[in-house]
Amino acid sequence: MARILIADDDPGYVAAFCEGMQALGHDAHGVASGVEALALLASEKFDIVFLDVFMKGGGAVVLLHDIRKSDAHIPVVVITGKSEFAGSPLFENGLRLAQAKMRKTASLAELGQLVTKLTT
Repeated sequence: MARILIADDDPGYVAAFCEGMQALGHDAHGVASGVEALALLASEKFDIVFLDVFMKGGGAVVLLHDIRKSDAHIPVVVITGKSEFAGSPLFENGLRLAQAKMRKTASLAELGQLVTKLTT
């Protein structure tokens, strides 16, 4: 079982993600902003973090660097729901500090396999 943090400003996606991860036996927590994610990471231990590329108050680009300053080893996965952005140079190269990048359309099975791969 992994402790998972997801930061995404889409409450529907966060709820579905957390429900799916919990169905797979993981402990998933969702927040709606980067500020909330950083606060939770400072006070609790997580095994993996999922970050939305675009969020109000700052998305994955800023958050990824802030997370790396405090924890260089926690796996971070960047997610996006914008298909036009998924293949862009910024997504592929600008977010290179992330262990993985995924579209929000990834299946629960794919997400579960990625969590297992990055946390074991």
